[in-house]
Amino acid sequence: MHANLVIARVEREPAPPKETYDIPLRSGLALLSIITLVCLSLETELLQQIDSLRLYLTIPEIALELAVALLSCIAMAVCWWLLVLLIGQVAQIVFWRKPRIGIHLRWHLWLAPAFACLVLELLEDLKIEFLPHWHAGITPRFAVAFGLIGLCVAGFFAIGWPLVQKFCRTRLAPIAWLHIAIGLLASGAAWRHGVHIFADYERPSTATVVTHLPDIYLITIDTIRADATSVYGYQRATTPNLEKFAQRSFTFDYDFANSNFTTPSTSTIETGKLPWTHRVFQAGGFLRGRNQQENVAQILQQKGYYTAMVSSNLLAAPFRHRTLESYSAVQYASPRGFTGLRFRETNLVGLNTQFTLAYSLIRPLTSIADYLDQLISGCQYPSPAEDVFGRSKKFLERHAGQQPMFLWAHIMPPHDPYWVPSPYRHRFVSKQAQSYDNYKVPDSETRFRGVPLQELRGAYDEMILYADHEVGEFLDWLDQTGRLDRAIVIVSADHGELFDHNRLAHAGPDLYNGVIHIPLLFHLPGQKQGVRIQDLAQQADLLPTILDLIGAPIPNWTEGISLKPAIEG
Repeated sequence: MHANLVIARVEREPAPPKETYDIPLRSGLALLSIITLVCLSLETELLQQIDSLRLYLTIPEIALELAVALLSCIAMAVCWWLLVLLIGQVAQIVFWRKPRIGIHLRWHLWLAPAFACLVLELLEDLKIEFLPHWHAGITPRFAVAFGLIGLCVAGFFAIGWPLVQKFCRTRLAPIAWLHIAIGLLASGAAWRHGVHIFADYERPSTATVVTHLPDIYLITIDTIRADATSVYGYQRATTPNLEKFAQRSFTFDYDFANSNFTTPSTSTIETGKLPWTHRVFQAGGFLRGRNQQENVAQILQQKGYYTAMVSSNLLAAPFRHRTLESYSAVQYASPRGFTGLRFRETNLVGLNTQFTLAYSLIRPLTSIADYLDQLISGCQYPSPAEDVFGRSKKFLERHAGQQPMFLWAHIMPPHDPYWVPSPYRHRFVSKQAQSYDNYKVPDSETRFRGVPLQELRGAYDEMILYADHEVGEFLDWLDQTGRLDRAIVIVSADHGELFDHNRLAHAGPDLYNGVIHIPLLFHLPGQKQGVRIQDLAQQADLLPTILDLIGAPIPNWTEGISLKPAIEG
């Protein structure tokens, strides 16, 4: 009888759980694990970028940049955790008879992509060490990433969830708590430094008695080489509107950029100083010390001007140069889609995050955003010139007649990708090109995609035709509203583009004419006749020329010379 009772008791007791008992929904442990893996990926990326960052940032500045990047990574980890939690809830509703499916799915989605991201960063370190000149395109990167996710899932099954969770609890969770503590300290440091996301601003105009000063409109076209424009003798009719404008302007035949990429060249335009003086050499560089106040907008503001800039290239904008205090209004026409969202949300005033985050420390998100934009929008140009000129028109209308105006408008076209708007397609590119998806630089990727150099140059010329149309439309609007005859109007560029000397694109060590010979057209108030000028000019000359034309003294710190004597013959 005693034996029968024992047997009955054993039968009534629940059976011991199988091996799948080991994955209860321990959401907190999953979140800590994700935070650890994402933050370690960030630090691995930092090892790749540290030499580059030290070229233009001090160690304390790098530490603050890294602190903000750490906060961003923790925030991304929380967002991913919440998203997967939601997916798991939906899975449990769908598979309500098998609740473990939702639990399994959650843990796989929580850990596998995070592990894969870390491994991918480690592989990138190895590639840089052993294959520094090999650059994988976005498709191979995604293929490797998905392959690593699959390996991680298989590894979890092979190891068993009890060991995986034990590893998360004993190894990953303590590292996560350390990063969270550092993140709390970082948030205090960022708050103390006044770090905040840039937002377009526009201060009110003030009534002024200074009425004799002309308005000044500076238009810079990104990446346009002079010898690719018909106004400078190019065989293709790429710039009919600039040709029309040249008939009532001074055209400098030999104007040269002081750098071959945007950040240093636009810093020279702004300060009138050469790069070795303002010390902006890197794409992520910025002005320091007195250079932040010694600029054309600051001087014009002191003369009674309302100073404003509208830019679609963040590398040309005052928040990049750190000259915001010199402008009464600044608007950033960010790219459309996820790329624009990424640029705008990483655009923190007082930090270098526009470069360190968007281009370096969270670089994997850059590829994802680019891929999603192209998947959703196709080859639609992300930064249309209409965005800049539309904002500029509204701005001028809101502030008409109160103060003399200085407006700097910088447009992205014809900068690559050469995704030409439909009205301008196949003007210079053959009809056989059904899609413009692959019309990008640099050289290695372009040739891999099978785009002939002649076709790529044709697409660039079509982009110039598009940019010329938008500039011409804005100039016509200035003329029709009577503003053109009362203003100094300057049309120029930041730099050019190379399609020769076995090189494509700009920047780098090359200073061939293709990247430094740029257009320069000056229109003075009431001017009706065009003049060609053979004198040499450079970007550093713009600041002293503007000041000389309005009768303001030229500061002794500028390194350019006034072009007014050349204009006056």
